[in-house]
Amino acid sequence: MLGDEEGLGYLQKLNSKKVILKKSIKYILIAAINLIVLTALLALWTDKLESLFNDLVRPIEFLKILSFTVLSLLGMRLLVYYFRKKNIQNLSTKMKMAALLTFLTSSYLYIDYSVKLINNKVVNRHFREQITAKIKPVNGLAHGSTAENLTIEEYHEIANMNWFPKIPLEATQIMYNYQYDGFLPDYSFILVYYLPIEMKVERINHTNGDFSKNQSYEIVGNRKRVVYEEVEH
Repeated sequence: MLGDEEGLGYLQKLNSKKVILKKSIKYILIAAINLIVLTALLALWTDKLESLFNDLVRPIEFLKILSFTVLSLLGMRLLVYYFRKKNIQNLSTKMKMAALLTFLTSSYLYIDYSVKLINNKVVNRHFREQITAKIKPVNGLAHGSTAENLTIEEYHEIANMNWFPKIPLEATQIMYNYQYDGFLPDYSFILVYYLPIEMKVERINHTNGDFSKNQSYEIVGNRKRVVYEEVEH
């Protein structure tokens, strides 16, 4: 008799879990759709130029998406409690509120990704493809790239994605060579560009332990050829 009661109790618990799972499916589905849409936006805005200078951008951003998805699921759990407390039974109303809550929870990512998508794939698509075509890999340390004959606009686009130093708007024929280890702090950065001969250029010769920074220039025709270099061993 006791065995029958235990079996009946087990079946009741199992059925209860099935009912809870069935009721939760629609909320899980909303969270899953949100995750898929955000992942698609991430894949769209992270173009080749972005990946060249940040190869971890997609894994890192996907972890953000997962975090916001978990937050939305927690929020929907509280929303279900609210539905019960207010005795809200209308399925359409519950789904709309759950979808709105999910969107609001992830609104930061939607705005951020949408802005980047428009900038990278609509407004500046050809410009960024033009820059990407000029960038080549370099053999030295574990990672690195180089580019020649950059315009000041192209260099600023690259610099905004990195820590590269700012240079005068008058700079032309810009070349950079950047190599870095990845795990160790070792890196080397060389920047060469031309300025009008009348522009002042500061000479730099600085060393601090394993770090050194130098800047020099020479007169080439009617222009100044500036060479800037940073090295960390």
